[in-house]
Amino acid sequence: MIKKFLGLLALILLINFSITNAANIKPVIDEVGLFKPTEIELLSQRIKSVEQKHKIKIGVAFVKNVRGDIVEVADDFLHKNFANGMNGGIVFFVDMNKRKYELVTDNRMVERITTYTGLDFLKDKFQSSLSADDYYGATNNFIDGVDELLTYYETNGLAYGQRKPGEFDPVAAAIAFIVAIICGVMIRSALIGKMSNIRHAQTATNYLKKETIKLKKARDTFLFMDVERRSRSSSGSSSGSSGSTSSGGGHSGGSF
Repeated sequence: MIKKFLGLLALILLINFSITNAANIKPVIDEVGLFKPTEIELLSQRIKSVEQKHKIKIGVAFVKNVRGDIVEVADDFLHKNFANGMNGGIVFFVDMNKRKYELVTDNRMVERITTYTGLDFLKDKFQSSLSADDYYGATNNFIDGVDELLTYYETNGLAYGQRKPGEFDPVAAAIAFIVAIICGVMIRSALIGKMSNIRHAQTATNYLKKETIKLKKARDTFLFMDVERRSRSSSGSSSGSSGSTSSGGGHSGGSF
């Protein structure tokens, strides 16, 4: 009985510690000294405003060097500190040593900011500023992009890049058109094959009348030959990635 009580007490203390730790974490972490104190304060106020507006959590971290996989580290950072928002959480995580970044969302936020269209939209917002070493501008643009995407979701009832049921989809229309052409060609070939007075000739000699021409010598001559060699890459590009994390959210990264 005492062991069960102590175990329950330890669990309660752990939960309280986790909640307190998540509540006290700063929205902007700068391990490298990139921002002035006033800039951190302005960014933090901007983040809190967007958080309250959309009932989410936002984290930004510029770290010196990530040990291990940046995707796993960023995902762990999100779920330990910024995954307690009512409508989800998102993290902008930057490794200054490797000059790489990662955007990570949890399983609630990924419904509002999709892995492909939504995160790509955010990357387009801050990529140029980040590459130009304008870290304050990049962070500001990231926050503005999150605000825009969530406002779009709340206004339209679906995430940016998604289509309403029944809305015209040009990609689907193009695929349907190509499939229709392929089916038409196959049906035409099948009908021609069933015609009794038409047959495909196997060689050109089928069109010649016997004993009207006789080939004494045959030779193939190649006039030109172009050889093109291309190197094969054994690994994918390191400039970016996209997919789903093991926790059900999404991630997309790149370099600068």
